[in-house]
Amino acid sequence: MTESRRFHLQRTHDVTGVSGTGRVANGVLWPDGTVSIRWAGDRPSTVFWDDVAHAEAVHGHGGHTAIVWDDPDPDPAPAGDCEHCPDGHTPADSGSQPWHVRVGPERDGDGQPIRLYVERSAGAHVADADAEWIRARLNGGKP
Repeated sequence: MTESRRFHLQRTHDVTGVSGTGRVANGVLWPDGTVSIRWAGDRPSTVFWDDVAHAEAVHGHGGHTAIVWDDPDPDPAPAGDCEHCPDGHTPADSGSQPWHVRVGPERDGDGQPIRLYVERSAGAHVADADAEWIRARLNGGKP
């Protein structure tokens, strides 16, 4: 990566009761791969991580918090052949736009979550081929 890239943390459910929901922090992915996150709220703080995956593992809270990229990827993956995307489509199993999974707000009668949302980061287009790729992995290789 040759440029810094801004993002924010968008939280749908506050597991700890500390940061609230909505846009809870702003961050920067630096060219060397390290990450800085500045928390909002009554007690703002700044934390640093060796990479974005570590930050997401700690602050993602099982999918309740998503990384939303505010800047486009400065080093995009090669364009694919998706007719719906002006710059092509990143293949499901590669590229610079990773997949995120979050627990949905829907609950059963006992208050337990019943839906997972699987999404590309940065609002990237999801093609039918992506859905088939995810489905096969969730079902042990069977479509």
